[in-house]
Amino acid sequence: MAITTALDEKVQSLRERYILPHNVEEIERMQNQHEWVKGCADGLIKAPLDMTRKDLRVLDAATADGYWIQDAKSIMPAGTEFVGFDIAPDLFPPTQTLGPKVTLSVQNLIEPFSPAWKNAFDLVHERFVISLFKEDEIAQVLHNLLSCVKPGGWVQFVEPDFGTCVSRPKDKTSAFQMIHQLTGHVMADNMASTKLAGRLEDAGWVNIGVSVRDMMAGNAHPDPALGERGRKNMLAILNYFQSVTSPETFGLSEKEWLTLPERFSQDMDQHETAIRHYIVWAQKPVV
Repeated sequence: MAITTALDEKVQSLRERYILPHNVEEIERMQNQHEWVKGCADGLIKAPLDMTRKDLRVLDAATADGYWIQDAKSIMPAGTEFVGFDIAPDLFPPTQTLGPKVTLSVQNLIEPFSPAWKNAFDLVHERFVISLFKEDEIAQVLHNLLSCVKPGGWVQFVEPDFGTCVSRPKDKTSAFQMIHQLTGHVMADNMASTKLAGRLEDAGWVNIGVSVRDMMAGNAHPDPALGERGRKNMLAILNYFQSVTSPETFGLSEKEWLTLPERFSQDMDQHETAIRHYIVWAQKPVV
């Protein structure tokens, strides 16, 4: 008989908060999302990391299948070491496909990190998970991540702001705007991204930068391929949130609920539909 400990229960709770499923379809969705966000952001790394240095070390938090690492390898200096971690090792690719100087580990964002990671990385990268944590947990998550950065090194966050509607015209994109209500009901804080720069400033970090990008999904995107990636990603997210909520929660009829994906897609066909994202970076002071 299996013995369930308090830690096991906590880890399971954290796994569940990663929201979307851990399967092949989700890996495909995340890779598509990666390409959409990278294209809309004009690149992967906004933090002004000195790319001419040798022997850089990079930590990727909530790495999932390590797709960000594999892409970042193409723009980082040869010899850069990458460490990725996630709470869901079932998403990790086979070890033999990772290549040299890439390591993936099982770790959650709340429990203490390995002492070997303290002040050990030139860049710590995180995206798409801060909004899943409660207010009192975010402080611990940030403490863990920031402790890994070398003095003079950089941290970079990429997070959506699901609380702010930026789609236009507002009175004609009501179906697409349901994503803000759905995320507000399920996520711990669907506007956590808007508070990151302030948290870093409070922590004493310097050279804080913020890039706010309204990432369009659908026909309004000037790049049709990126618009289609955004459409595909947003429909997958809508599908998941509908599966864990109900029409009654939002005052919708059964018919309105069942036709929501079609109307959501029509909004992306006919109007300027977008999700605001915050890319936030900061430098650890050199004491």
